[in-house]
Amino acid sequence: MIRSNAVCMLVAGFAVSSVASEARAIIVRGDVPQEAVLCKHNDYPEVVGLLEARAVGTLIHPQWILTAAHVAENLDEAPNGRDADIAGGANRIAEIVVHPGWDSEALGDPEVFDLALLRLERPVSPDVTVQMYTGGRESDSIVQLCGWGRTGDGLDPDLIMDGRFRCGENRVDGVEPRLRFRFDEPASARPVPLEAVSGPGDSGGPAFIIEDGVRYLSGVSSFQQDEVEPGIFGVTENYERIADHVDWILAVIGD
Repeated sequence: MIRSNAVCMLVAGFAVSSVASEARAIIVRGDVPQEAVLCKHNDYPEVVGLLEARAVGTLIHPQWILTAAHVAENLDEAPNGRDADIAGGANRIAEIVVHPGWDSEALGDPEVFDLALLRLERPVSPDVTVQMYTGGRESDSIVQLCGWGRTGDGLDPDLIMDGRFRCGENRVDGVEPRLRFRFDEPASARPVPLEAVSGPGDSGGPAFIIEDGVRYLSGVSSFQQDEVEPGIFGVTENYERIADHVDWILAVIGD
Protein backbone atom coordinates (compact mmCIF):
# COMPACT_ATOMS: atom_id res chain seq x y z
CA MET A 1 0.00 0.00 0.00
CA ILE A 2 1.28 3.45 -0.88
CA ARG A 3 0.38 6.31 1.40
CA SER A 4 1.48 9.84 0.63
CA ASN A 5 3.01 11.45 3.69
CA ALA A 6 0.02 13.78 3.84
CA VAL A 7 -2.87 11.53 2.90
CA CYS A 8 -6.21 12.54 4.36
CA MET A 9 -4.35 15.18 6.33
CA LEU A 10 -6.58 18.08 7.44
CA VAL A 11 -5.11 21.39 6.35
CA ALA A 12 -6.87 24.25 8.10
CA GLY A 13 -10.23 22.63 7.52
CA PHE A 14 -9.50 21.34 4.01
CA ALA A 15 -9.17 17.60 3.43
CA VAL A 16 -5.97 16.82 1.57
CA SER A 17 -6.17 13.50 -0.22
CA SER A 18 -3.72 11.62 -2.39
CA VAL A 19 -3.20 8.22 -3.89
CA ALA A 20 -0.25 7.57 -1.64
CA SER A 21 0.12 8.14 2.04
CA GLU A 22 1.67 11.55 2.52
CA ALA A 23 4.24 12.20 5.19
CA ARG A 24 3.45 12.43 8.90
CA ALA A 25 5.26 14.06 11.93
CA ILE A 26 8.40 12.46 13.25
CA ILE A 27 7.56 9.05 14.74
CA VAL A 28 10.30 7.49 16.86
CA ARG A 29 10.88 4.10 18.45
CA GLY A 30 9.14 3.90 21.79
CA ASP A 31 12.26 3.12 23.81
CA VAL A 32 13.78 6.52 22.95
CA PRO A 33 13.12 9.34 25.47
CA GLN A 34 11.28 12.28 23.92
CA GLU A 35 14.01 14.61 25.16
CA ALA A 36 16.42 12.91 22.74
CA VAL A 37 14.43 13.93 19.65
CA LEU A 38 12.99 17.32 20.66
CA CYS A 39 14.89 20.08 18.84
CA LYS A 40 14.85 23.87 18.57
CA HIS A 41 13.64 25.27 15.27
CA ASN A 42 16.32 27.98 15.49
CA ASP A 43 18.97 25.25 15.33
CA TYR A 44 17.53 24.23 11.93
CA PRO A 45 16.75 27.61 10.33
CA GLU A 46 16.64 26.08 6.86
CA VAL A 47 13.56 24.03 7.82
CA VAL A 48 10.35 25.91 6.95
CA GLY A 49 6.86 25.32 8.31
CA LEU A 50 4.14 25.29 5.62
CA LEU A 51 0.34 25.08 5.89
CA GLU A 52 0.55 26.19 9.52
CA ALA A 53 3.12 23.49 10.39
CA ARG A 54 1.09 20.76 8.69
CA ALA A 55 3.77 20.40 6.04
CA VAL A 56 7.46 21.22 5.68
CA GLY A 57 9.95 22.67 3.22
CA THR A 58 13.67 23.46 3.16
CA LEU A 59 15.49 26.65 2.18
CA ILE A 60 18.07 25.85 -0.48
CA HIS A 61 18.52 29.47 -1.64
CA PRO A 62 17.80 32.86 -0.03
CA GLN A 63 14.56 33.07 -2.02
CA TRP A 64 13.61 29.44 -2.72
CA ILE A 65 12.10 26.60 -0.66
CA LEU A 66 12.15 22.98 -1.82
CA THR A 67 9.17 20.81 -0.80
CA ALA A 68 6.92 18.04 -2.11
CA ALA A 69 4.62 18.69 -5.07
CA HIS A 70 1.69 17.16 -3.19
CA VAL A 71 2.20 19.90 -0.58
CA ALA A 72 2.58 22.72 -3.12
CA GLU A 73 -0.62 21.86 -4.98
CA ASN A 74 -2.58 22.46 -1.77
CA LEU A 75 -1.10 25.81 -0.77
CA ASP A 76 -3.78 27.82 -2.55
CA GLU A 77 -6.59 25.66 -1.13
CA ALA A 78 -5.96 26.52 2.51
CA PRO A 79 -6.39 29.81 4.35
CA ASN A 80 -2.99 31.49 4.70
CA GLY A 81 -1.57 28.69 2.58
CA ARG A 82 1.06 30.99 1.11
CA ASP A 83 2.50 31.87 4.51
CA ALA A 84 5.92 30.38 5.29
CA ASP A 85 7.13 30.00 8.89
CA ILE A 86 10.86 30.67 8.76
CA ALA A 87 12.99 30.72 11.90
CA GLY A 88 13.28 34.36 12.83
CA GLY A 89 10.16 35.54 11.01
CA ALA A 90 7.32 34.93 8.58
CA ASN A 91 7.44 35.33 4.80
CA ARG A 92 5.08 34.88 1.87
CA ILE A 93 5.28 32.53 -1.11
CA ALA A 94 5.13 34.51 -4.35
CA GLU A 95 5.51 31.71 -6.89
CA ILE A 96 5.01 27.93 -7.06
CA VAL A 97 6.96 25.82 -9.58
CA VAL A 98 5.99 22.12 -9.66
CA HIS A 99 8.34 19.50 -11.11
CA PRO A 100 7.34 18.70 -14.73
CA GLY A 101 7.34 15.01 -13.81
CA TRP A 102 4.66 15.36 -11.12
CA ASP A 103 1.34 13.50 -11.49
CA SER A 104 -0.93 13.46 -8.45
CA GLU A 105 -2.77 10.41 -9.78
CA ALA A 106 0.39 8.28 -10.00
CA LEU A 107 2.36 9.00 -6.83
CA GLY A 108 4.83 6.15 -6.33
CA ASP A 109 5.43 5.53 -10.04
CA PRO A 110 9.19 5.50 -10.83
CA GLU A 111 8.70 8.23 -13.45
CA VAL A 112 6.66 10.54 -11.17
CA PHE A 113 8.58 13.09 -9.13
CA ASP A 114 7.06 14.65 -6.03
CA LEU A 115 8.96 17.95 -5.88
CA ALA A 116 8.15 21.65 -6.04
CA LEU A 117 10.00 24.94 -5.61
CA LEU A 118 8.46 27.91 -3.79
CA ARG A 119 9.79 31.43 -4.38
CA LEU A 120 9.61 33.79 -1.42
CA GLU A 121 8.51 37.40 -1.73
CA ARG A 122 11.54 38.54 0.27
CA PRO A 123 14.96 36.88 0.25
CA VAL A 124 16.38 35.65 3.54
CA SER A 125 19.98 35.52 4.68
CA PRO A 126 22.15 32.97 2.85
CA ASP A 127 23.22 31.83 6.34
CA VAL A 128 19.88 30.07 6.86
CA THR A 129 20.01 28.01 3.67
CA VAL A 130 21.38 24.49 3.20
CA GLN A 131 23.44 22.98 0.39
CA MET A 132 22.07 20.15 -1.73
CA TYR A 133 23.82 16.79 -1.40
CA THR A 134 25.47 15.47 -4.56
CA GLY A 135 28.13 13.23 -3.01
CA GLY A 136 26.57 9.98 -4.23
CA ARG A 137 27.11 8.17 -0.93
CA GLU A 138 23.52 8.04 0.35
CA SER A 139 23.22 4.24 0.37
CA ASP A 140 23.68 2.87 3.92
CA SER A 141 24.18 6.43 5.22
CA ILE A 142 22.29 7.70 8.24
CA VAL A 143 19.88 10.54 7.43
CA GLN A 144 18.33 12.99 9.85
CA LEU A 145 14.59 13.70 9.57
CA CYS A 146 12.91 16.83 10.97
CA GLY A 147 9.36 18.11 11.32
CA TRP A 148 6.36 19.14 13.41
CA GLY A 149 3.88 16.44 12.35
CA ARG A 150 2.08 13.77 14.28
CA THR A 151 4.23 11.53 16.43
CA GLY A 152 4.08 8.07 17.96
CA ASP A 153 6.12 5.09 19.14
CA GLY A 154 5.99 2.65 16.20
CA LEU A 155 3.42 0.45 17.95
CA ASP A 156 0.27 2.50 18.55
CA PRO A 157 -1.48 3.67 15.33
CA ASP A 158 -3.16 6.51 17.24
CA LEU A 159 -0.67 9.29 16.59
CA ILE A 160 -0.64 12.59 18.45
CA MET A 161 -0.18 16.15 17.21
CA ASP A 162 1.49 18.41 19.76
CA GLY A 163 3.19 20.88 17.39
CA ARG A 164 6.68 20.22 18.78
CA PHE A 165 9.71 20.17 16.49
CA ARG A 166 11.48 16.78 16.42
CA CYS A 167 14.51 15.29 14.69
CA GLY A 168 15.04 11.54 14.30
CA GLU A 169 17.18 9.41 12.01
CA ASN A 170 17.20 6.32 9.81
CA ARG A 171 19.56 4.33 7.61
CA VAL A 172 19.14 4.49 3.84
CA ASP A 173 18.46 1.05 2.33
CA GLY A 174 18.32 2.11 -1.33
CA VAL A 175 18.61 5.16 -3.59
CA GLU A 176 16.75 4.30 -6.79
CA PRO A 177 14.35 5.60 -7.86
CA ARG A 178 14.17 7.37 -4.48
CA LEU A 179 15.84 7.28 -1.09
CA ARG A 180 14.21 4.41 0.81
CA PHE A 181 14.46 3.35 4.43
CA ARG A 182 12.46 1.07 6.70
CA PHE A 183 11.14 1.77 10.19
CA ASP A 184 12.93 -1.05 12.02
CA GLU A 185 11.88 -2.45 15.38
CA PRO A 186 14.38 -2.00 18.24
CA ALA A 187 14.97 -5.77 18.40
CA SER A 188 15.95 -6.03 14.72
CA ALA A 189 19.51 -5.85 13.43
CA ARG A 190 19.34 -2.48 11.62
CA PRO A 191 17.81 0.21 13.82
CA VAL A 192 19.86 3.31 14.57
CA PRO A 193 19.79 4.99 18.01
CA LEU A 194 17.11 7.56 17.08
CA GLU A 195 15.26 5.32 14.58
CA ALA A 196 12.37 7.30 13.10
CA VAL A 197 10.11 7.93 10.12
CA SER A 198 8.03 10.94 9.15
CA GLY A 199 4.44 11.31 10.28
CA PRO A 200 1.29 13.08 9.07
CA GLY A 201 2.28 16.74 8.86
CA ASP A 202 5.89 16.10 7.80
CA SER A 203 5.20 15.98 4.06
CA GLY A 204 7.87 17.77 2.05
CA GLY A 205 10.29 17.64 4.97
CA PRO A 206 14.04 17.13 4.69
CA ALA A 207 16.35 14.16 4.97
CA PHE A 208 19.75 15.55 5.90
CA ILE A 209 23.13 13.89 5.47
CA ILE A 210 25.88 15.24 7.72
CA GLU A 211 29.45 15.14 6.43
CA ASP A 212 32.38 16.80 8.19
CA GLY A 213 29.94 18.55 10.49
CA VAL A 214 27.98 20.12 7.61
CA ARG A 215 24.27 19.40 6.95
CA TYR A 216 23.28 18.69 3.35
CA LEU A 217 19.78 18.18 1.97
CA SER A 218 19.64 14.70 0.45
CA GLY A 219 15.91 13.99 0.23
CA VAL A 220 12.35 15.34 0.43
CA SER A 221 9.58 13.41 2.20
CA SER A 222 7.10 11.97 -0.30
CA PHE A 223 5.26 8.77 0.69
CA GLN A 224 5.26 5.58 2.74
CA GLN A 225 4.70 2.01 1.55
CA ASP A 226 3.25 -0.34 4.13
CA GLU A 227 1.01 -3.27 4.86
CA VAL A 228 0.21 -1.87 8.30
CA GLU A 229 -1.04 1.44 9.69
CA PRO A 230 1.07 4.53 8.87
CA GLY A 231 3.88 5.05 11.35
CA ILE A 232 3.94 1.44 12.56
CA PHE A 233 7.18 -0.57 12.57
CA GLY A 234 7.76 -2.13 9.15
CA VAL A 235 6.70 0.81 6.94
CA THR A 236 9.08 1.86 4.17
CA GLU A 237 9.71 5.57 3.71
CA ASN A 238 10.30 7.11 0.27
CA TYR A 239 12.04 10.48 -0.11
CA GLU A 240 12.75 12.08 -3.48
CA ARG A 241 16.49 11.95 -4.05
CA ILE A 242 17.85 15.49 -4.47
CA ALA A 243 20.95 14.45 -6.43
CA ASP A 244 18.71 13.23 -9.27
CA HIS A 245 17.03 16.62 -9.68
CA VAL A 246 19.79 19.20 -9.26
CA ASP A 247 19.69 20.16 -12.94
CA TRP A 248 15.96 20.95 -12.79
CA ILE A 249 16.35 22.84 -9.50
CA LEU A 250 19.19 25.00 -10.84
CA ALA A 251 17.31 25.65 -14.07
CA VAL A 252 14.50 27.16 -12.01
CA ILE A 253 16.40 29.08 -9.35
CA GLY A 254 19.68 29.82 -11.14
CA ASP A 255 23.13 28.62 -10.15
